[in-house]
Amino acid sequence: MADGDVRLAIIGCGSIARRHLIAMAELQNRDHAGFVVTAVCDADINLANGLAQELTERFGVRPTVYGDATKLLEKEYIDGADLCLPHWLHHSVTVDCLESGVHVLCEKPLGITIRAGRLMAETADRTGKILATAVPHRMQPGQRAAHWILNQSELMGTPQTFFHHYTRPHVAPASNEPLPPRVIWRQDRLRSGGGPVLDSGFHYCDSMRYFFGDVESVYAVARELKTGTPRLLGEAAEDTVFVTFTFKSGVVGTWSWSLAAAGEAHHNIIFHGSGGSLRDTTESRFRIFHLFERRPDQHEAGVLTQADGTQYTLDTLESLHMQSLSFEEKERLFPGGTDDGFAIEIWDFLETVRGHRPHPEVDGWEGLRSLAIGEAIYESALTGKQVAVDDVLSGRLSTFQDAIDAQWGLL
Repeated sequence: MADGDVRLAIIGCGSIARRHLIAMAELQNRDHAGFVVTAVCDADINLANGLAQELTERFGVRPTVYGDATKLLEKEYIDGADLCLPHWLHHSVTVDCLESGVHVLCEKPLGITIRAGRLMAETADRTGKILATAVPHRMQPGQRAAHWILNQSELMGTPQTFFHHYTRPHVAPASNEPLPPRVIWRQDRLRSGGGPVLDSGFHYCDSMRYFFGDVESVYAVARELKTGTPRLLGEAAEDTVFVTFTFKSGVVGTWSWSLAAAGEAHHNIIFHGSGGSLRDTTESRFRIFHLFERRPDQHEAGVLTQADGTQYTLDTLESLHMQSLSFEEKERLFPGGTDDGFAIEIWDFLETVRGHRPHPEVDGWEGLRSLAIGEAIYESALTGKQVAVDDVLSGRLSTFQDAIDAQWGLL
């Protein structure tokens, strides 16, 4: 460990923590290190030991292993914590870290409810510590280019509307196959906070705010179809959702998807401006949540079509975007040339901890605004009414969340 290295703990050692580990190795390989993971923690000590071994093999330093975050905070001197925990633990562990003087990068969704997220953001303000929300997808080349296209390039005029539709049939697990823990707790609304709208859907909500600014209102219908007998949101977690968004900028769009519609799968993800359209043609089963997504085994794809028929591939558009950036801007957006959104979000957090940036790209308050969109979808689907996102953000409307807040003592 070098003098001045940021000392990190990884709290929560499941699959997403391993994805963060790969991102950390990517930074190191690009000479963008300046950090060391000195501790890991998980209630499942086998997971913690496994992650510690992987860290030792990749970085040559074995972190101390803990089974309890409270003990870690009592015994370890760390600068920051990378929280890769189940949703219901986000707010309590974040608050404990911040009050112990530790900066926090928290996985999505920011909190299990608006009250939980607000507690996190307020604690960061009160303690003067950094709270960053993990949002890797907006940081990938595809979404960076899409943001530039929609807001700066003028290649397709002024953004006006979008139509995002996706279906795939439900595939039931084998009857003798036990469900993994990550599936079990996600089926419990009191621990997960909701279904796909709050889980992977948090990425979508953040991306749409990144593209178009804040959402004014939503109208939503949600169903569960996989059992063959449709059930409403109050009866079961959603696997099928229809949403109309109205943005404060005037943009209007639809987000309609099903993970359980029988028969032929289909997709259509397209943005329209006054002078053309931008379509996401990436071949990905997660495309309705993760727009223009790049993965190790998948390259994003798309096409911009102007009103006169002129077309640009997404590869060309990404090149044009890069050409528009200064060296300093490229380094800020893609440190060391990496295209790994997880590596970029971790670097953004580290640079803020070091004092090289005034705040993370998406801090607690910004994460809360993205969370409020998903919660507004639930409130609308539950009540059957159009819902103003600001009413959810302020706490004036919380019908869907009340039972969850009561469970965790947040009322």
